[in-house]
Amino acid sequence: MSSRRLLTVIVGLAASTSLVLSGCGQQTDERTSTDSAEATEAPVEAPMEEAEPPADAAAPVDAPFVTMDCVSLQAMPVDAPPADAATVEAASAIFQPNGAPAITIATGAAPATALGIADIREGDGAEVQPGDTVTVNYCGVGYGGLTVFDSSWSRGEPISFPLANLIPGWQEGIPGMKVGGQRLLVIPGALGYGENGAPGIAPNETLVFVIELLDTAS
Repeated sequence: MSSRRLLTVIVGLAASTSLVLSGCGQQTDERTSTDSAEATEAPVEAPMEEAEPPADAAAPVDAPFVTMDCVSLQAMPVDAPPADAATVEAASAIFQPNGAPAITIATGAAPATALGIADIREGDGAEVQPGDTVTVNYCGVGYGGLTVFDSSWSRGEPISFPLANLIPGWQEGIPGMKVGGQRLLVIPGALGYGENGAPGIAPNETLVFVIELLDTAS
């Protein structure tokens, strides 16, 4: 997808089609949406470049976990997530030496029922407020497909968009981040693309994003 389509997807998905992060000083917390009506509304679509996973990206279905690289888009079966990874429910993320994240998900994971948040690294810059316009790197993976559906790291450039145009999971999960921070989000279907789904995303699919905040502005 083009960057405009990503905005359509993240605002329909919350941004372009890809996103991940690294592990230190992690904090985990789960937040449940207080407005079920908003959660079921059709998300706005954000700019998104369509990620084209390699033909051999899919991992064997009998693997206990699958790790997906946010640059190469390759997926490989593993026995367990990295020991120092940030973890929320069945998803873990870590930043690699190349500065990009890799995301690990347990195969057969049950759908998430609440928004899950883990800070991989806390930033020390300006704090995101609801409605801000943010500039981020991000990587996105679905529980069902176990492939990267969108990644700014694979495209080699960050993206900027107003939070108000994104899916509820981003609107609720990014405020409070500080510039320089890295965060793992596990987003239930109701706070993602809902019953309609999106290109590369099944209806009500649980989504996993790794987000690196580069800038924020009111």
